[in-house]
Amino acid sequence: MCTTALKTDGRIFTEINPDSVTGADIVAGILSHNNMDNIKLSLEKVAGGLRKYYPDLKGVVVNSDCFSQDDTRDLFLNSAAGVPRIYVSTPPDQNLKKNSFFNLMEVAQRLEPKVVLAFDARISTVKTSWVPRLAEPVLKNGASYTAPIYSRQFFDTPVTYLLTYPMFRAVFGRRIRHPNLGDAAFSGSLNRELLENTSWPTEDNYAACELTMQVKAVRHGPVFQSFMGDPRVGHVRRPIDAGVAAEFRANLKSLYELMELYPEIWLKVRNSRPTPILGTDLKPEILPPRDLTITPESAGNMIREIARQSEPFWAKHFPEHAGLLENLKKLPLESLDVDPEIWVKIIYKGALIFRGLDCEGRTALALSVTPLFLARLFKFHQLTRSLNSAQLLSLIEDEAMVFEKYKADLSFGWKSMDGKI
Repeated sequence: MCTTALKTDGRIFTEINPDSVTGADIVAGILSHNNMDNIKLSLEKVAGGLRKYYPDLKGVVVNSDCFSQDDTRDLFLNSAAGVPRIYVSTPPDQNLKKNSFFNLMEVAQRLEPKVVLAFDARISTVKTSWVPRLAEPVLKNGASYTAPIYSRQFFDTPVTYLLTYPMFRAVFGRRIRHPNLGDAAFSGSLNRELLENTSWPTEDNYAACELTMQVKAVRHGPVFQSFMGDPRVGHVRRPIDAGVAAEFRANLKSLYELMELYPEIWLKVRNSRPTPILGTDLKPEILPPRDLTITPESAGNMIREIARQSEPFWAKHFPEHAGLLENLKKLPLESLDVDPEIWVKIIYKGALIFRGLDCEGRTALALSVTPLFLARLFKFHQLTRSLNSAQLLSLIEDEAMVFEKYKADLSFGWKSMDGKI
């Protein structure tokens, strides 16, 4: 078996607290790793939001750094902010993104705030208004967690819309539009729960942290979504390239691990529930869709290569879909059309298979279903050109319902493996 549970523990290597902060009402964290190009902007906007919207509350900005080797630390500490600051860093040999997130929670635990905010230092579109849009549901509505909704073209985040949103919705029972990306706000009580009583997936990315927070938040207390009114764009607006396949595998493995870690939560879910959205009166700014730089030819070659490589795995674990594998191995990309029901059945069966595999086998499983995702990615890309936003949203919701349709079968299979049926 592959060990999945990862507990949080102390990973603070460096801590600088020039203002001797010992308590705060709002802890606003900026997660960074070699972000000298953007850290001043992040500090300016986050600190500005605290000053403008919460002048009567004690706020502190915490730069939780992932052992940056550039000038991120000095720029954070030496730039004007107008609010107290704390800098913490991971050790050089534990410079994982998740560890910088854990360090933020550890600092917050000591400061005992009402709300903790987490921002990504890579984002260049951050606004001062993002601070209250995330914090207000916690401070005024009693939320334990606020998930953001950004102004996005549907194709900008294909992993979200083709996998993470519908699967999280069906399995964990809450309709959260962007469960695997974005900034966040969470209550002080949820911070304690996350720090003290939470096991985390092994994937080292913010998406794994965000998914885990929301799994725990669904049980802990009210969850809200907040419309940010702006797009979320990094320092460089990157195209969608071949790296989307690795992003898919990381999200899939994180979802599988969370099912393994928290069956007592998701096995009780029968139907999904909507999540309240605040800020819907804002007028969104919509950017053009991100470019797709992986060509149909290179994607087709990747699909065929992975399908051939995964043939022994499919023969053992997905023998009933041998015909589909043959299509993936032989047909050109434009001829591939993966039925949504087959897609969901394979993804759900993969969750059951995942439980009995070692780390190498789990990697092989995620790789083996990647050709299906790539085929669906290009189909989705074509649809974004032929359908309007309302039609695309309807399509996404219809496919999410397919995940919900087979949720009972997934639960039955899981309980059968545990001998509970």
